Amino acid sequence: MANNLNTLIGKIKDSAVARCRERIELAADKARGVLNGKKPEDPKDSPPKKESPGMTSCLKRQHGL
Repeated sequence: MANNLNTLIGKIKDSAVARCRERIELAADKARGVLNGKKPEDPKDSPPKKESPGMTSCLKRQHGL
């Protein structure tokens, strides 16, 4: 039983780290674009998505939680 939990926790950690790496790479790409003189993509300029009211949806939209 404990071995299964350790395996599950390890998989969750790996997926969280992978997601963090993806977000860091996206941020680095944006920073490279700014340094190269390109205009950064502004999410406010994108078409509005269907929003559901509430703090959770706000956090999801802003921070990708």
